[in-house]
Amino acid sequence: MRHALSNESWKSLMPDTYDWLHQVKVAVAPALVTDAHHIVGVISDEKEKDKFRLNGNVLAQDFVTKAIAAATALGWKPAAGPIHLSVDKVSLTLVPQSGIKVSAKQISRQIGLDAAKAVKELKITKIAISVGDGISELEVFNGLVSGFYNHVGFKGVRKKDTSRFPTGIVLAGSKASAEAITTHIELSRAEAITRFLQDAPPNYLNPTKFAEIALDVAKESGVPCRILDKEQMTKLGMGSMLSVSDGSVVEPRTIVIEIEGKDNSKTVAFVGKGLTFDAGGISIKPSAGMEEMKYDMSGGAAVLGTAMYFAKVKPPVKVICVIGASENMPSGSATRPGDIVRAMNGKTIEVHNTDAEGRLVLADMLHYAITEYKPDIIVDIATLTGAVLFALGCVGSAVMTNDAATAEHVMRAGEEGGEPLWQLPLWPELEKEVKSDIADLKNIAKGNVKGGTIMGGMFLKEFVGDAKWVHLDIAGTGWNCQALGYPAAGGSAFGLRTLINTAELFNR
Repeated sequence: MRHALSNESWKSLMPDTYDWLHQVKVAVAPALVTDAHHIVGVISDEKEKDKFRLNGNVLAQDFVTKAIAAATALGWKPAAGPIHLSVDKVSLTLVPQSGIKVSAKQISRQIGLDAAKAVKELKITKIAISVGDGISELEVFNGLVSGFYNHVGFKGVRKKDTSRFPTGIVLAGSKASAEAITTHIELSRAEAITRFLQDAPPNYLNPTKFAEIALDVAKESGVPCRILDKEQMTKLGMGSMLSVSDGSVVEPRTIVIEIEGKDNSKTVAFVGKGLTFDAGGISIKPSAGMEEMKYDMSGGAAVLGTAMYFAKVKPPVKVICVIGASENMPSGSATRPGDIVRAMNGKTIEVHNTDAEGRLVLADMLHYAITEYKPDIIVDIATLTGAVLFALGCVGSAVMTNDAATAEHVMRAGEEGGEPLWQLPLWPELEKEVKSDIADLKNIAKGNVKGGTIMGGMFLKEFVGDAKWVHLDIAGTGWNCQALGYPAAGGSAFGLRTLINTAELFNR
C-alpha cells in the first residue's frame, strides 16, 4: 500500500466536473441565445439519410435554412458526426440524433455525450442546448456533463482546472423549473462520484477507503452513516460475508446510510455489492482482463451515488443504503472450495467456488437490511455473474424477484430513467440446485445446470424471506456499457437512475 495514493483525499482525485457542477450557472431562455454556442439536434431523413432537418424549437426558420445551407455547402452529412458552424454570427454545433429505437432519454443523453466530445477543446464560455421534438434538454445536459467527465485525478501531474468548462449552460426553449434543474445537477454529481469509485484503482479504493468516502459524503450532507468493522460483523454472525475477505490483508466493511424521507412510514432499502477487487480467491480468475475486476464494486458505487443524491434531494420515503465492501484474494488464509460457512440468518453454505463470492456478501447484507430496517421493498444491485453477458449482452441488466408487483415497479423506474432492464424467471424447478448435501446451501450449481444468472438470483432468494425483493445483475452494463446514452468506456454508473426512481416513484 505504500505505493498507492492512499493518503490523498478523494475530493482531490475527483473529476473536475464534480466541482464545476456547483459553479456552473444553468438557466432557461425562451429563444436563441446570441452570445452562446448552441448545441442543436439533427434528425436524418428515414429514407434518404443524407438529408436532414434541425430539431431545435427555438430556431427561426430563416436561421434553420441558412444553417442547413452552410452545412450542405461544406459537403456535410449526418453520418460524419457533429459539425461546427457560424450562422448570422451565432456559433453552433450540429449533433446528429441516433436513429436507434430506444428511449428518448437515452437518445437525449447521447446527444450530450457526442456534443461534449465535439466541443470540449473549444473553450466555450456559454453553451445553449437547443433541441426539440421528443428530446429532453435536461437529459442532454446530463449527457454533456457525462461527456466532460475526465480521469485526471490519477495522472502523475494533477491540477484542478474547471476554467476549460463553460461558466453557463442555457436550456433554450425549455420549461424546466429551478427545482428540476437542481435535481439534474445533483444527479450528475451523483453520477460523477459513482463513476469515480468505479474507475479508482483497487490499491486506492479498498474496503476501508470505501467506508471513509461514505462517511465523508454522509457527514457533508448531514445524514447518518454507520460503519461496521470485522469485529462487529463477527458478533452479528456475518460468516458468509466475512468468508470472502479471509484471504485479504484489508478488513471488510459494512456501510449503512439512512436518509429521512418526506414520509418515513415507508422504507425502501438498497443493497450494493462492493467488491473493490475480485481475484476470484482460491478459484482464481484468468489473468487476462483481471484488471477490470476493480469494477466489481459497481453495485456498491451506484448505492453510494444514490445516497449522495437523496442526501441533497429529499426522497418521498425513507431510504436505507447498505454496501458490503470487501476484497476477494487468494492466500493461505483464504476460504477454500469445500469449506462451509454460516450466514447471518443461520443457514450454512458449502462454498463450491470462491469466485461466486458476490452472493456470499449479499446474503448477509440482505438479511441485515431486512431484519434491521424491515423495508417495504428491498433492491440489491451487483455485478454478480458473467453469465448475464451471454443472456443480455452489454446493453441491458437482468431483473429477478420474488414479487411480481415489486419487479414491475423497479422495471418502470428503469424505464423512466432510460436504463434498459429485462426480467429473468426464477424457475421453481431450479430451487433444488442451490441445496447442498452436506450444508443447507451451496454457492454455485453444478455445471450442467447452466442459467448462471438465474442461479445467482435463486441463491439470494434464500436470504430475503417474505420481504419484497428485486435483484439487479449489472455485470454486463456496469462498465464498458454499450447502451445508448452511456459512456462507452470505464464506469457507466448504470443502475443509479433505476435506484433513484425506485424510491421517487414509490408513493405515486
